[in-house]
Amino acid sequence: MEQEKGEELTHYINEADTFRTKVFGIQDGLIGVGSIILGAAGFSHDALAVTIAGLIATIGQAFSMGIGEYISTRVRMQVIENEIRKEKYQIENFPEKEKEELINFYVKKGFNRDEAEKIAEFLIKKENVVLEEMLMHELKVFPEEFEKPIKLGFIMALYLIIGGIIPMVPFIISYNFPKIFYFNYAVITAVMLVILTLGIFGYLGTKYTGLPKYRGALEQIGTGMIALIGSYIAGIILAHFIPTTFLP
Repeated sequence: MEQEKGEELTHYINEADTFRTKVFGIQDGLIGVGSIILGAAGFSHDALAVTIAGLIATIGQAFSMGIGEYISTRVRMQVIENEIRKEKYQIENFPEKEKEELINFYVKKGFNRDEAEKIAEFLIKKENVVLEEMLMHELKVFPEEFEKPIKLGFIMALYLIIGGIIPMVPFIISYNFPKIFYFNYAVITAVMLVILTLGIFGYLGTKYTGLPKYRGALEQIGTGMIALIGSYIAGIILAHFIPTTFLP
């Protein structure tokens, strides 16, 4: 983490869910769809076929990943809300039991028994405060950190589409201008665009991860290249066993 001495630190934990979704979305587009595009490029050497494969993959994954993100976030929130309801019931109907749990929490933190009892005695009168303490210490959940499921589902789909379009653009250009922008140029350009975008995103992501900027960029690029190169080679190998002339 790069920070000047004496400079006040800024926390971004409240943005963690949104950032995580953006990362997954852009990576699924760049790497997931990009791998399909390069696999198709290695197989067919046809810019139109590659573009169609990329479009189908982008549309399909945008729907599936966006809806998947919505469902998973919604279920997580439902679980948390159910636990909050149960904890509220406990506080309202068994205050002495909850008070004893509070005392145990503070004793574990280093307070002596008398101090812990005084704190618990004061807090037990404030239901909302007791609920927050129980959520943090007993259930280990922080519901205010989670974004709305619809928002995260939309962000996932949007960033996946952006990520999927980037490696597709060179093949669209190659299809429309085949005599100027050769197919091999499209393959190289697509890989370079993915590397550049992953590097930029990894660099910007260090704001949240605290990693050195070069490491954030290299980690994104390294993982992406493994998938892209592997998919392209797989496409070339498949082309030897299933010639495009066999396809309808």
